[in-house]
Amino acid sequence: MGKIKYLLIIVFMLSAVSLQAQVTTVQAVDSTATGLYNSGDWKELILFGNQAIKNGTDFPGLRLKIAYALMMSGNFKQSLSHYDDILSKDNYNETARYYAYLCNKYLNNDLGASYNAGYLQNKNGLSPFGLVDAGVESSVKFNNDINRDNATYSRFSFSNRLSWRWELEESFAYYNQAIFKLGDHDGYGHLKHAADRQEEYYAKLSYQVNSNFSILGAYHYLNTNFKTTTDNSNLGFFGVKYAGTYVDLQADGNFGVLDEDQFQQYDAKLTFYPLGNFSLYAISRASELHLTGQQHYVFDETLGFKLFKNTWLESSVTFGDQDDYLDADALYIYNAIDRTTFKYGETVFYQPGAHLQLQLNYVYEKKDDTYQSLVYDQNSVTLGILWKF
Repeated sequence: MGKIKYLLIIVFMLSAVSLQAQVTTVQAVDSTATGLYNSGDWKELILFGNQAIKNGTDFPGLRLKIAYALMMSGNFKQSLSHYDDILSKDNYNETARYYAYLCNKYLNNDLGASYNAGYLQNKNGLSPFGLVDAGVESSVKFNNDINRDNATYSRFSFSNRLSWRWELEESFAYYNQAIFKLGDHDGYGHLKHAADRQEEYYAKLSYQVNSNFSILGAYHYLNTNFKTTTDNSNLGFFGVKYAGTYVDLQADGNFGVLDEDQFQQYDAKLTFYPLGNFSLYAISRASELHLTGQQHYVFDETLGFKLFKNTWLESSVTFGDQDDYLDADALYIYNAIDRTTFKYGETVFYQPGAHLQLQLNYVYEKKDDTYQSLVYDQNSVTLGILWKF
């Protein structure tokens, strides 16, 4: 019994020494990190803090300093990973919540920012209800097919915050093109044409589950008029999105009736932020389409980077048969008379202020004429304006 007592005393003394050493280490690390923080040496603070965590010294005060240094360096994605780690242990840490809110705003993730704002005690006038943004875009599509007139497309959109976790995006769009068919003349020898007109309504509902996961659902209605035929199409979309440190992943499915045919499309999308922000990013998207008993694949690759202050350039290329292809969470539907087999685009984004964003987009498409064996080119120019509230 006496031996056990002495053994317990030795264990207690060793534990006390170990605990004191840990306290001393935490104090030393915190002192050094605080000095780097106060001097604004963000790069050194990030290196020192990450090494301390790697060596086993990890506490909220250290992560708060590392996260702030990363945010000041523009690496919003990695900064968020540290704030999320703090919040996983202390859900109502006001400092971590506030800066997590800001990082999401800088990453154009309004729903993620709203989710974090819901936990803040001081919401600075923010409301769980209200407009998020409103925009308009209009395009003209030119082609070199003598049997096709130029096409036009216009869309008006707005987004509403329904609660801290729910957001609703709505759009109204109109498409118009005159189609000429060879051999179809009027009584005066002129080619007759039929208007291909389409009116659309789109609604997308997003729910933020937690800091990393969100659920997406959308409905797209189309009223298509061609010659004497009118088709009503109803399409649904459902997806799950995961926002990671440098990579965002999304899987989704599209289904419904498109121009009286049963339609299915499945997508997998990966967005990569190597610098943790929009200074450089890449989006890869693979799609599998099922329509009228046929199956085909579409692959889209987008690369964007910050050109200079307040200006970004984005390039994209799409391969595969894009007949009835759905893009951007079923927002855009490529169900024109002629199918697109290749697409290349360039977009310039310019943000002159905190609320206004301007967009200029050019798209080149290789298309197949439905009524004759002819491949032709189409060039589109789109102007867009977005106001963020």
